[in-house]
Amino acid sequence: MGISLYSRFSQTEASLFLHCTLDILTDLQKQHKIEYIQIAKDTSEFFGFQLLEYLAQQIQPANEVKDINTPDKIIDIKEVQKLTNLSRTSIWRLERSGRFCARVQLTTSRVGWRYNEVQKWIKSC
Repeated sequence: MGISLYSRFSQTEASLFLHCTLDILTDLQKQHKIEYIQIAKDTSEFFGFQLLEYLAQQIQPANEVKDINTPDKIIDIKEVQKLTNLSRTSIWRLERSGRFCARVQLTTSRVGWRYNEVQKWIKSC
């Protein structure tokens, strides 16, 4: 939904845009949590940018998903390379010296690594 920064919005329009009641909008004004234009004693309006500033202040970072809740999936060498920024040879050398996660034999010709172990190794570096 687009909004013009310098268009004026009535209290009703602003409450619809913010998805809140007129009472909540009035409380926000009284608490000085949102800027507004006083037109008359009991009438106020809002510029579009004032509504957007209020919304921007309400943004909160998303909660990180903990490794405990994620299943221990197996990833291939290409995924390990992307996650670690290491070459195939560097991964092999670190693995042989015991400084990298052990591989998991999937078939006679395929190997993988546990995603959670690779993440722990990255965090320990």
